[in-house]
This record gives sequence, C-alpha cells and structure tokens, in this order.
Amino acid sequence: MDYKKTREVLAEWVDQYDWQFYFTGTFPPDRSYRDTIKTKKAFGHFIGDLRNNFGKKHIEYFLAVERFKHGDFTHVHALLNGLDGCTYQQIGGTWRARFNGREKIEGYIKDKGANYYLTKYVCKSICDWDLHIDKRKSHIFEGKREYI
Repeated sequence: MDYKKTREVLAEWVDQYDWQFYFTGTFPPDRSYRDTIKTKKAFGHFIGDLRNNFGKKHIEYFLAVERFKHGDFTHVHALLNGLDGCTYQQIGGTWRARFNGREKIEGYIKDKGANYYLTKYVCKSICDWDLHIDKRKSHIFEGKREYI
C-alpha cells in the first residue's frame, strides 16, 4: 500500500471515533523534549491533570508527536473526547499550568481535515503516536458496530 492510500485509510479509521477537540501543544525551549517517548509521557501528565482538575475519568485521545522542521524538538497534536463541559480556556490553562507552553484548541469538525493532518505524522518514518479509547463504548467501523 502506498503512502497516500495508507494515510487515507488511517484517517478514515481515526474518524470512526467521536472527538470533541483538536489540540496542539508546544513546550517552551527550556522544557522541550527531543525524545518522542518523553513527549508522550508529558502528554499523559496533561491528560491526568484534566482528569483530576475536572473529574473527567474517561478521556479519549489520538495523539501524534511532531518534530519541528529543524528536527530537534517535539510538540503534540491530539484529538480529544470525554471533556464534556470543559471550556477551551480550561483545557488550555491546564496545559499552560503544567508546561508553561503554548496551545491551540479547536472544536473538532469531522470533515475539516484534522484527522488527515494527524495521520501524516503517523505515516512518516520517524514518529510516535498513541490512541486511548474508552473500551466500554462502542464505535462504528465500515458500517458495522464493533466493541473495542
């Protein structure tokens, strides 16, 4: 399967899930990570803060770690769900409180392309990503309901 087809299939797969927010988070230079595994771990702390601060026990996410163009440091892009009642300001404030970084949060619009944007990093040769889905929920894939 070629890159374009792989990316299209992956983007379609990601879009089967319910998402509320499209999130981008960066770290200040003195707290940036070169290691994608450390970046994923840092994102996990952010998710933990959201759970603790707002009582959100079942946060779902699809995370892609991106390197900046110069290749030294990383930042994150994620699709988020399970944050009912949380505002953009609360989510962004949680990121800033932990990392003193910058963030951008948008409402997720299914056909706007965020899923396709994130999957380009998954299809690159050096990338790290993660998917956390609430296993108690069902999701539709290829017209069938499956429980994951």
